[in-house]
Amino acid sequence: MVAGLVDQAVMACANAANTVIALALLTRERAGAMVLSLGLAYLVLTLNRAFVGDVLIVLAARLDAQRRARLLRNGLAMAVAFGVAAIVVLTVIWALRPRTGKIDLQDLIWVAPFLPVILLHDTGRSGYLALRAQGSCLFIDLVWVSTQAVVMTGFLLAGHRSASMIFVSWGVGALAGAAVFLLRTRQWPWRGNPRQWISETRHLSGWFTATQIIGQIQVQAIGFLVSGRLSQRDLSGLRGGQTALIQPVQNFIVAVQSLIVPRLSRLAGDAGGRGERESHSAAYRLARQTKLLAIAFAGLAVVMVATVVPLSEFVLARLSKFADIAPLALPLCVQAAIYLIELPFAAALRGMHRARLLFIRYAIYTTASLAGLVAGGDTDGLHGAVWGLTAGAAVSLITMVSFYRYALHQLVRGTPERPEVEPVPSVAA
Repeated sequence: MVAGLVDQAVMACANAANTVIALALLTRERAGAMVLSLGLAYLVLTLNRAFVGDVLIVLAARLDAQRRARLLRNGLAMAVAFGVAAIVVLTVIWALRPRTGKIDLQDLIWVAPFLPVILLHDTGRSGYLALRAQGSCLFIDLVWVSTQAVVMTGFLLAGHRSASMIFVSWGVGALAGAAVFLLRTRQWPWRGNPRQWISETRHLSGWFTATQIIGQIQVQAIGFLVSGRLSQRDLSGLRGGQTALIQPVQNFIVAVQSLIVPRLSRLAGDAGGRGERESHSAAYRLARQTKLLAIAFAGLAVVMVATVVPLSEFVLARLSKFADIAPLALPLCVQAAIYLIELPFAAALRGMHRARLLFIRYAIYTTASLAGLVAGGDTDGLHGAVWGLTAGAAVSLITMVSFYRYALHQLVRGTPERPEVEPVPSVAA
């Protein structure tokens, strides 16, 4: 548990460094342009995580060692193939980008070449998390972060202060982390089969990917709406606030979810695959754990809002470059608190393999949050836009709890689940 939380803290620092260093070294306008390209890179990363990484974590808990190893090899092969395709797509976008106007994607060319190794490293992390090897996951992430820090320091000492420097440092760090993972595990991507991955996991990966597509449409839409309807300065302020106040919470959520989803998945499998008494007992334990976690995280959310909001407002108000985003602390912290309260219910739905319900929930959330962003932005600028996003998060919480109750009721009734890994013709590993 401790290693998992430390690992997420390490990766949170690495990812936040891209935005924070851009804000520190570049002008607000130039940093705003950079985060648009960074957002597209994260789009690719998140889609791969949904299609490969999240599926590894959910499925591996119910598989034996041999099937887990095969699943991991196929997942690594799929990640590399996805990364190569992303290079082509982002390079075309860069070549065809508009040279004038508020939408500036000039930095895409610096991040695109590193996408295969970034995705390979992230899939390796998911493989370790699926095996509950948080210590090994922490090790390869420390390799990434330390390498990134060394490369970035070298650039700064040489006098290079640019968006390209940030992206190259990020990519070289990922390359080092991925190389260490492959050398330690000997799970080579070329021994896997992307087509077999698709065949084995489509009952989950399709819905997970569709969910993340909607989620990333939301993220990109927020960036382009704020940049287009307000300004790039407002966008950099929003992203800076999200990086400082929401991203640490999201990384904490990922760490906890990677620890509890495998257990909830096993309980859900027991509830659906044994005798009536054992099934009801497993369903009861799943519901009880979810309830206890919900109470604990609700308390943590209250404490977070009560302490972080005044501290953030105090610090930001005294930094002239960021004083204008101090009023965003309250709505951003409330939004992060809602995500914390959602965590146990989302983990339970993943454990029950209710990927379609998660997709519908995210579609509702995206619609509500974008509507709130537009309405709030037209009413009160950036401050109103952020409160609109927070209102969308509240709608998401209500939907999540409702879907959890429905899925738990279906589990108790014995509604059959889809196969853990769909059978495919035997192929050589």
